[in-house]
Amino acid sequence: MKRRAVVRNTVLAALGIVAVGLIAWPVYAHCGVCAGSAKDMVAAMDGGKTTLAKVIPTAEASSKGRAVKATCYMEGKNMEYHVYCLVGDMLKRVELDSTGKVTESEDVKTIADAGDHDEKHEHKEGIKK
Repeated sequence: MKRRAVVRNTVLAALGIVAVGLIAWPVYAHCGVCAGSAKDMVAAMDGGKTTLAKVIPTAEASSKGRAVKATCYMEGKNMEYHVYCLVGDMLKRVELDSTGKVTESEDVKTIADAGDHDEKHEHKEGIKK
């Protein structure tokens, strides 16, 4: 009788863990997808022979400002870097490709207004505004 109760409790615990995982998956799916692409980002950096640290001076030179935030994203199989630079009293978003060349530059009111992460991802269900 005790053995049967142990087996039953073990099975119920395992089912409970699976149920919690299935319920929590949609909530954490957004972060899981982004974190899962970190290996792809490193591979793209290696392929492009550049890093986030290397694109910052390029963005600063291009904008004639100082970097306050830098991030990278995967656009399909291509790496994209965004560096936010303070130029006087304005913020400028400098976009660079996987080789570290500037592809676009634009003024933004705030870093949040640029909406990089939210706009670039198709899986918005887990994002809070």
